[in-house]
Amino acid sequence: MRLALPWALLLLLPLLKMIIDHFRREGAQALPFSTLASFKNVPATQRQRLMPLLFWLQVFALLLLILAMARPQIQDMTQGIPKEGVAIELVVDISSSMDISMPFQDTTMSRMEVTKSVVEQFAAERPNDLIGLISFARYADTVCPLTLSHDSLLFYIQELQIESRPNEDGTAFGDAVTLAAARLKTAEERYNEIDEKDTGYEIKSKVIILLTDGNNNCGRHLPMEGAALAEHWGIRLHTIAITDPPEMKTIQTPEGPVQIEAEPLVQERILEKMAETTGGIYRRATDEASLRDVYAEINAMETSEIETERYHTFKEIFQPFAATGLLLLVLHTLLSTTWLRRIP
Repeated sequence: MRLALPWALLLLLPLLKMIIDHFRREGAQALPFSTLASFKNVPATQRQRLMPLLFWLQVFALLLLILAMARPQIQDMTQGIPKEGVAIELVVDISSSMDISMPFQDTTMSRMEVTKSVVEQFAAERPNDLIGLISFARYADTVCPLTLSHDSLLFYIQELQIESRPNEDGTAFGDAVTLAAARLKTAEERYNEIDEKDTGYEIKSKVIILLTDGNNNCGRHLPMEGAALAEHWGIRLHTIAITDPPEMKTIQTPEGPVQIEAEPLVQERILEKMAETTGGIYRRATDEASLRDVYAEINAMETSEIETERYHTFKEIFQPFAATGLLLLVLHTLLSTTWLRRIP
């Protein structure tokens, strides 16, 4: 427990003086009299025995009110405010092809629902990072700006829906990566400007995680243009392709037939090149487990020494002191004007 206004305890000094003066008056003669021998055998009444209670009711009431004025508090919780971390843009494909089913544990779910489940877990595991969300089909949109408030971010992830309008459908991950890079660059400039005043959050590194299941078939910017822009601004780009299990083909060798994976699709080669350009990784995911492994790998890669500024919150507990003190004053007033009334 602590006192928010400890200087209020100085009011105890007048209270102490009141107690000392009371005992001085008790010891002093009020009225000279020759002898009190005749009154020694007279028993004291209940009212006489309780008369000193008035003074102590007043003392304890004032004591409790003074303590209430000092505002006693107890520690409610301790939290940490991150001062530095990684800025991450989650870029998620919401085109109609994301409605295709994929293995999820012992059943199947749409690629969209599996992605939302995995991305939610990834965001929840990085509480000290600025994380934003961009979705794309034919057009790229900022769904959630970069934020440390991950409760709101998780809400927007849960609300992601597959694009149902034909004129809005398509896959423009070139535009999406370009938008994500611009958002990260703007955030870095803003937070660095604040940090010059020693009051802000420092971005230690910038990351884009692109997830798609299709070919870039629309948009203003080519995929490699977005990757080049990310490289120029020091942003690392990780790319993830959601695909069906790779087809296998058989080739003849001197040692007999051997099965190998077929050539990767065009978009896979593009995604791999984009990641290589910025120092990121490219991975393929064919089910929930492999997709979760990819995000876990990225989570382990993108680490930084997190510096946090800890602060405490306190709960006020002056109310019981104030209430009890007021009740004692009310009781003192009632007794002193009724049963324990003095005349004069």
